[in-house]
Amino acid sequence: MQIILKIKEKLSNSFDNEKIRSNILVKISIGLVILMFGIFFFPHPNYLEYQYSVGSIWLAKDLDAPFSFPIYKDPKQYEQEKREAIKSIYPVFQRKSNVKLECIDSLKNTIKQLQNIINHFNRWSKTHNEIDSTKYTELSKTLPFSLTSNELEYFNIREKNVNVIFQKIEKILTSAFDEVFTKGIIDKGKSKQHYPTIAIRDKTLEELSRSDEVFDLEEAFNAIYSKISTTLETNIESEVAIEICKSALRPNLIYDQNATDISIKMAIENIPRTMGYVLANERIISKNEIVTEEVKLKLDSYRRAKDDLGIYSDRWKHWLGAGLHISVILGLFTLYLFFFRKKIFHDNIMLMLIGIIILFEFIIAYFFLIIQTQEPFQYLILVPVASMLVTIIFDSRVAFYGTVTIAFLIGGIHGNDYALTLSSIMAGGLAAYSVRDIRNRTQIFRSMIYIFLGYGISIIGLSFEQLDKPHEMFTKISFSLANSILSPVIAYLFLIIFERVFRVTTDLTLLELSDLNHPLLQELSEKTPGTFNHSVIIGNLAEAAAEAIGANAILAKVGGYYHDIGKMNKPEYFVENQVGPHSRHSRLKPRMSALIIASHVKEGIELGKEKGLPEVVLDFIPQHHGTTRISYFYDKALKQAAKRPPKDEIREEDFLYPGPKPQTKEAGIVMLADSIEASTRTLTDLTPQKLETAIDNMIKHRFMDGQLDECDLTLRDLTKIKEAFLKILLGTHHQRIKYPEIQTTETRQFDGKIEQLVEQRILPDISKESKPEISESVNENLPEVKQEQSLNLEESKDKSNQNP
Repeated sequence: MQIILKIKEKLSNSFDNEKIRSNILVKISIGLVILMFGIFFFPHPNYLEYQYSVGSIWLAKDLDAPFSFPIYKDPKQYEQEKREAIKSIYPVFQRKSNVKLECIDSLKNTIKQLQNIINHFNRWSKTHNEIDSTKYTELSKTLPFSLTSNELEYFNIREKNVNVIFQKIEKILTSAFDEVFTKGIIDKGKSKQHYPTIAIRDKTLEELSRSDEVFDLEEAFNAIYSKISTTLETNIESEVAIEICKSALRPNLIYDQNATDISIKMAIENIPRTMGYVLANERIISKNEIVTEEVKLKLDSYRRAKDDLGIYSDRWKHWLGAGLHISVILGLFTLYLFFFRKKIFHDNIMLMLIGIIILFEFIIAYFFLIIQTQEPFQYLILVPVASMLVTIIFDSRVAFYGTVTIAFLIGGIHGNDYALTLSSIMAGGLAAYSVRDIRNRTQIFRSMIYIFLGYGISIIGLSFEQLDKPHEMFTKISFSLANSILSPVIAYLFLIIFERVFRVTTDLTLLELSDLNHPLLQELSEKTPGTFNHSVIIGNLAEAAAEAIGANAILAKVGGYYHDIGKMNKPEYFVENQVGPHSRHSRLKPRMSALIIASHVKEGIELGKEKGLPEVVLDFIPQHHGTTRISYFYDKALKQAAKRPPKDEIREEDFLYPGPKPQTKEAGIVMLADSIEASTRTLTDLTPQKLETAIDNMIKHRFMDGQLDECDLTLRDLTKIKEAFLKILLGTHHQRIKYPEIQTTETRQFDGKIEQLVEQRILPDISKESKPEISESVNENLPEVKQEQSLNLEESKDKSNQNP
């Protein structure tokens, strides 16, 4: 009850904010999509009750027909009969009786027109004493074809016989047309589509004809040309005749698609769908009987008859039950995320990613459900893929809860299959374990062994319990072996896709960024060697502290490596990169110095985006400073103002970092590591007590300043962080033994020789001559050296705030 009240209180507070209301609607939408797909994939109990195939044994009780029903043919057999019926239908061609008369009339008109044109042209040629083709072109514009110059000359020479020639051509073509139209000319070319037999319809009459008994247009032209060439005297007359024929000849048998389709439809409708009846109370199959093809048809027909009679009208109960089933399982997983993984629960993109993984498992499970086979394909459902992906993207605990959720869901899809659920939990759990501390992408493939062990142990145990035959057990193990090989490969591919599409930053991505040979870190080491060394130390400190409190150690380490990349633009303005005794800030006003120091945050973010750093790494750049004050230059500004009042008021906000404060434990750790490393670097005569006191004071200072208010670090975490820092820094700043100066025999002999030469005045006494000068030179420059050393010391002490 307290849990329900707590949820209700959180939800009521959440609805006060429009943005949160929108986020809740997105979450509800994601849940509804998963629920609807799950309900669709959950099969009806009757589907699970009657899973059978030819050759299998009927394990259910004796089945008698409660009512009479027809036995439907096998769909494959019915389709084969349909194909045969379609082949038996002849294509229908309609005979157009008027086409013959129209073509002969067109033939006669064309011959008459051509005859008149030639006679007119011959008279014109005789008058002008020339054969001008231009004149012929002018006269023959209305003709569908044109004569060649040879043909014009031929008819010009035979001017008196032109009418006789064309009368002969007309007679021959009319006779030829009559012959081809009597047989018939189809409008379908035989070279493209051959019909062995066609149905020719003439009004209400229909006759069948072989395709070789009719012409297509090409065959009709060839037949006419053959007759013309053997009857007419010259080739020119034959060519003119065939041109006339082409202009007039048309098919008289026209393909009727609609009539053909009607014939096909009627033939299909006449095919019987059934092949007998099962009478009421007739035995369909007995228990332990082998399912034959005939029995399978009866079982299929029985299921179909139940559908037709509406016996499944209670489907709404099934859908309601499936919805409640899925809601309970998903609800438990959602509550886990809500109470223990709030960051994931409040991130809709991450919830969408989890939803996609669950839907992927739904689809695979349903696909192997509908396959009608006796093989154990359910052991190819890729649950380990989901386990590995969730482990790498989130963590192993979320992965285990997610694996249990998915295992129960796919077990429900397969008829609440306990064996499948158990083996999926075993294999998925071990798959998650195998990649929990992943250090490179190839480590994914190591999980093959763990997945196979998970499946193998559960399959062997359940097979022995159920007294399965050896070959059945080995078949299941074989399928699980295939799953063990496929799962890491598919998980690897999905991981690449998710990293690109959802911009997910996994530990694998962070590991690649933690390589000190990364181009950006190499550039940092070349341009700012001091900052690079400082960043490496920060990364090591942050990693140790994060491991101590159970935070993401690799993320903290990478955040420490890249937190100061903005210093590459102006490296000489930061004390760790300063070369020589003089500081660039000595000539600048404190306000300008503070702006330069603070600018490395903005420049670091811009550089990180340009280089493609993930958002979770970019967040360390502004958050490791939080909203702290750049104290050194603020104090310097106050001191200058005390001596000489400035025109503008000294405002503290001008010397603050823009923030935000650390939002995660890892960012808070990097802030503490950065401040402590800088402050302890300036300590002299370092002892463990001094180091511990310095660490303790800096953590207290950051805590009291409120910089850790938004990163969920507890006092217990801070104690563990201090211990981790102390252990690392003691190793870094350990005291070395001061060895006494050892004077070798050779050195003593050399020094004695020099003294003898000095006493003999062969060499001058250098020490007496030079020491005063050296001493005097040192004393002259001592104030300036001390002053510069003091400035560098002050800058180093304030490194925790300035943090160049």
